[in-house]
Amino acid sequence: MAGVVSALIIAWMILILAVEQVRFAVLAPRAQGGVEAAAALARLFAALVLFLFPTDNGGQRLRWVAGGFVVLGCGGLAFGYLPSLLGVTPDLNTSMYSALVVRSVAGMLFVVGVVPSNPPPFSRRSLLIALSVLGVLGVLVVVGRDLMPVLAHVTSLEAAAARGGVILTGLTVWHWALSALPLALAMAAVVGVARHGRSAMLGGWLLVAMVLLTGSQLHNIFWPSIYSPVLTTADLLRLAFTAAVVVGGIVELRRIAAERAVLLAIEQEHSRSLVELAHLKAEFMAMVAHELGSPIAAIRNLAVLSASGKLDAAEQSQALATIQAETDVLSNLVADVRAAGAVERADFHVAVRPVPVRALLHDAAAFARILPGHHPLSLCIQTQEVVWADPERIGQVLRNLLANAVKYTPDGTPVELRAVPISGRVRIEVADRGPGIHPDDLTCIFEKFGRGRDALASKVSGVGLGLYLSRRIVQAHGSDLKAESVLGAGSVFAFELGVVR
Repeated sequence: MAGVVSALIIAWMILILAVEQVRFAVLAPRAQGGVEAAAALARLFAALVLFLFPTDNGGQRLRWVAGGFVVLGCGGLAFGYLPSLLGVTPDLNTSMYSALVVRSVAGMLFVVGVVPSNPPPFSRRSLLIALSVLGVLGVLVVVGRDLMPVLAHVTSLEAAAARGGVILTGLTVWHWALSALPLALAMAAVVGVARHGRSAMLGGWLLVAMVLLTGSQLHNIFWPSIYSPVLTTADLLRLAFTAAVVVGGIVELRRIAAERAVLLAIEQEHSRSLVELAHLKAEFMAMVAHELGSPIAAIRNLAVLSASGKLDAAEQSQALATIQAETDVLSNLVADVRAAGAVERADFHVAVRPVPVRALLHDAAAFARILPGHHPLSLCIQTQEVVWADPERIGQVLRNLLANAVKYTPDGTPVELRAVPISGRVRIEVADRGPGIHPDDLTCIFEKFGRGRDALASKVSGVGLGLYLSRRIVQAHGSDLKAESVLGAGSVFAFELGVVR
């Protein structure tokens, strides 16, 4: 788009120079003040929007661009709107010098911001210096207007408009020389935005706006656009530049709002995560303290009794067995906590290799036979396939599932361990005939520290890490651990493993 706009601007200029009939100048003293005020306010609006950008990426560049817009806006108000508001019409040369000063200072700010690979930091001091330079030069233009070289010999703007706006013949060498400065600065700004626009995330609107600004400077050389009641083609391009700035400001404002909304949502989610983490930490500490309390108290009391010498041989043996059992509870708790930390590390992995299904299930069955309580184990292996598995990790999963089946069902309730071939995979199931799991608990039991309702009120020990760890291990094998349950009829936990081909 910027290339098309550039071509149209150049073609328009050539047409004006070649065909006298298309040259025009419109005398509009009443409209001039409103146009200057609207254009100045639009540039100040765009500057305000650009100042909202963060300083990273293109933000630093956009601050320099915003400073240039501030200079153009303040210059338009000071040299264009206020004289019209006060009914003052400056002479031609004063108006032309004022326009050159404003555009040159603004162009310098544009160049500093968009041309260097690493622009200097923009600060309030930078803006104050630019505005001070603008003010000082403006005062010098007004005070020393009789001492400065003449830029145009046409003494009356109204006369220029009456002659069709043809003042090319009245322009001096000083006009051509001084007008080259803002044009060169504008062209450099176009090149800078084109070079760094994508890497600095500068909007495409800025390149179009700079092209229009450069076009207005180009037309200004042949058809001066100054703070006056006379409107020329350069004024039309300046109005187009202002429109592009307004549209760009709105676009950037919407983008800023969208980015702020995303950042706010991320921050809120982060805050919620921190609250949940603190809640989980508190629950975990409470659970661990509770689970540690009973075994430690039992071990302490039994140790005191054993040391007192009041126990006979049978009671002493029973006390030692109880101490051993409570020690096992503590060891299992520590192992679960360590395992939870291991599966959450970024380097957690499973060492899969070909393993016969029968070997996995037989090892698990051997573990089930030493579990407390009387739970007849039914082993059903309907396949002789070899599967991809980490035998140690899958063994941990099966031990967790069998231990849960035993803990949450009354003595005498049978437990089944099955392996069934399904579509090129092997489905391994652990089923019990206990009280079942409430439907509302089927998802939370797989969460960290998640535990279902204890239908038997048996006060089962544990902190709710077993199923969480098991699911993470199964997921590392490319599968998932799922649960099906019917209240009063039992539960089935199942996962699948790939068959070795």
